[in-house]
Amino acid sequence: MYASSEIYYSKLKITRTNKSALSLGLVLHFNPCMQNEKTIKYILGDSEKRVQIMLNGTSDQAYTNNIFVRLQKILSKLNYNSHCRSIAVLITPYEEKVIYLNFLVKPVIYLNKYLSLLELTANADRQPDFYYLDLQQNHAKLYEYHHKQLHKVYATKQDSGLNEKNNPETLFKQVSQTITRINGNNETPVFITGNTDLVELYYNSSYYSSIFFSLLDKVAPLGEEIMNRHVKEIISQWNYWRSKFIIERIILTQKSTVLIAGLDAVLKALHHSVDGLLLIDKSLNQQLYKSLRTNTLFNSADELMNQVECFLKRGSRIEITETGLLKEFGDAVLLQRKPSHFFEISPVKRINKYLESNLF
Repeated sequence: MYASSEIYYSKLKITRTNKSALSLGLVLHFNPCMQNEKTIKYILGDSEKRVQIMLNGTSDQAYTNNIFVRLQKILSKLNYNSHCRSIAVLITPYEEKVIYLNFLVKPVIYLNKYLSLLELTANADRQPDFYYLDLQQNHAKLYEYHHKQLHKVYATKQDSGLNEKNNPETLFKQVSQTITRINGNNETPVFITGNTDLVELYYNSSYYSSIFFSLLDKVAPLGEEIMNRHVKEIISQWNYWRSKFIIERIILTQKSTVLIAGLDAVLKALHHSVDGLLLIDKSLNQQLYKSLRTNTLFNSADELMNQVECFLKRGSRIEITETGLLKEFGDAVLLQRKPSHFFEISPVKRINKYLESNLF
């Protein structure tokens, strides 16, 4: 289930405004489901030391000491019953915020005059995460690449993919139904390999999706060595595949109500508490940062910052894409979460639920 994010927020009364005062941004992995309290406390303690090193030597030592004390107080009150996977902390001269996130971020520390939750939480740790499908003449195997390993999640029985006319239609149908059940929101790319003729036939069938990518290899049979080589190729070019996948996913949903494109439309949807994956083009993010830095927020920017906070609090996710990738879609895209109880559970639980249903 999508973990509900939590937010700690407090306004601070500042008697003296320091125009050169710095803000502190901290993002790190915080996963009580996977880490025990001792491990988490070690991570937090190490982060405190790193922050202290960064703060040492700043011009206003009294102010930076105050930041450090506030950080220690915040970290001492974290919720260890959270089922989230990351945490973002923002401390400014006027406020402090803690947001629990349901996705991984790259652990970093920012010390700057101008910081925002968008900048902190869009720092997604985009580790390779994909499905790998091996199509053979009379059977198929589907693997998931997760935690740096391939895990088999589906396999047809030998000869189950052929009907009396030696037609692979049954095989294609079984494979597609499986992929739809475990990847129904099209959140993960699928790489296909195996029998060359069969893969090409699959691409020309009604079961083909634009989020599928071919990795044909004429060496047969498909063994562990070839699979490992394919995985290394995917990982080494992951930024390319990730960008390609995002565009294909947007195009796939362009004619549906799942896709909301353009900043004004996205803002309207966020205002109505629509959840999902928010994609912000790097060029738009730079505009937002510039307007924040110069204190000249354009009309939509201030509202977006406010809505992003609520969006994250509800457990949704944000990513910054490469410059120009979303230009055709108004630099901002919201892929709505499907209103289905089945797709609201986590990928691992979704696969287990599918396995329990004896569908293969």
